[in-house]
Amino acid sequence: MLPLIAFLFCVLLAGILGFAAHRASVCTVRAVAEYTHSGTGHMMFSIGKSALWVFAVTIPVFVLLPQTAASIGGWQLTGMAIIGGLLFGIGAAVNGACAYSTMARMVDGEIGMLLTVVGFVLGVGAFVVLLSGQVLARPASTPGMVPAILPYAWIIGAVLLAWAVYELLRLWRTRPKNRSLRQLAFAKQYRLSTAAMLIGLSSGTIFLLFGSPGYTTTLQQVIEGYLGTRDWPPHGRWIVLGAVLFGMLSSTWQRRSFRIDWRPRLSWIRNILGGVMMGFGTALLPGGNDALVLYGIPSMSPHALPAYLALVAGIAVALITMRAIFGVEMRVACRQDLYIADDSVDLAKREKR
Repeated sequence: MLPLIAFLFCVLLAGILGFAAHRASVCTVRAVAEYTHSGTGHMMFSIGKSALWVFAVTIPVFVLLPQTAASIGGWQLTGMAIIGGLLFGIGAAVNGACAYSTMARMVDGEIGMLLTVVGFVLGVGAFVVLLSGQVLARPASTPGMVPAILPYAWIIGAVLLAWAVYELLRLWRTRPKNRSLRQLAFAKQYRLSTAAMLIGLSSGTIFLLFGSPGYTTTLQQVIEGYLGTRDWPPHGRWIVLGAVLFGMLSSTWQRRSFRIDWRPRLSWIRNILGGVMMGFGTALLPGGNDALVLYGIPSMSPHALPAYLALVAGIAVALITMRAIFGVEMRVACRQDLYIADDSVDLAKREKR
């Protein structure tokens, strides 16, 4: 059992993770849209950095305590895992937000993102129905591949630590001048690299002390627990998930960005449909983009990297299709290491003007 002080530390880190993700507007859908629209990859690069920070925390521990690596599990790479990644990616693009971005926009007051969660519930429910009808099988667990790299993990760990020190120094030297630490901590917008550091360090430490608390998998387990097809998640996972949400809510409260958006609109249908695909994809994988980037890839689960690439491909295909058929384009702009803005443009209506 995790000591109370260590668990409370994980809760604090989960709050920091949520706060940083909200302040930088990190989102895989935005990352792909930035590339398809602007031709730049600043946000996708920052997502990759988040995974590197998790590696930088975990690999040295695995080198010093090899027995901890033996307990790291993963999921088998199957065709269903790839399909799950594609479905999640398509659903996220239709929804206009991935896992963390859905949470961040929901605490900002977007009712459409709350409907995405409703769709997510329906998607997991559809998986349960197909599971009970023996149409589908649950993803099969398998040992992670971390023990296989232990003979040369010290080299990887040394390189990652050197990179981490360089990145910390770079972030400090290039910080906005004439600002106190408090002003930097409560800046209205975080640099993508700063958010990647905070998210990765927090996730890696939580992973070592607590295990994988991916919120999409936690939500799936809650839904299945209610339906009686799976045990309820431990209370600790509920609390860690709540801390991530509290961190995001603290961010939106502190910078006063909460604006309730309750006016019905047709895009709500997209939110529900996107949520259904995201929920179904999460159950097939298992996990959403949060679990894949912050826990699956760093734990070297066989399914994680191929499934994430499929997820990115699903987002790209959906964005290109929506632009070509429906005339809707998601435009994202990042300047250097900072997310600027995005909007969804109806190209057909713009042409009529």
